[in-house]
Amino acid sequence: MLKLKRVDNMDILTHNVQRLVDFYHGTLGLGFFLPYVAEERWAAIDTGNLTLYLFHTESTLKVERRTAINLEDAPGFDSFAFEVENLDEAIAYLEGKVQWVTDQPIEWQHPSGTHYRYRPMFDPDGNMLYVTEPHKV
Repeated sequence: MLKLKRVDNMDILTHNVQRLVDFYHGTLGLGFFLPYVAEERWAAIDTGNLTLYLFHTESTLKVERRTAINLEDAPGFDSFAFEVENLDEAIAYLEGKVQWVTDQPIEWQHPSGTHYRYRPMFDPDGNMLYVTEPHKV
């Protein structure tokens, strides 16, 4: 039987690796998993529990931006989220540094009592990610 352990890495293809390095490393403050050499046109960003690889692509195809409403989006990869201890503090820190998808944080509650407060944003390439404050029961 196959036993998967955890998500090890995730890849983002981009026309401009440096722009995404500036966002994930510079704006969000994430470190490098492997040494970054700009001329190699890829980066490995350490997110704490997985490695986010940024790879250069020559493709000219555009990806349609996601929305905060899943029912409106096309099938496919939607987003990823970073857990924070205090959502309001994270939003205050990021204000003016990121493009928010929604004007206000969103709240979602499962009948079990577990609930989340979160706010989606776009990276410079239009990939959607969240800062989220989970409250697990």
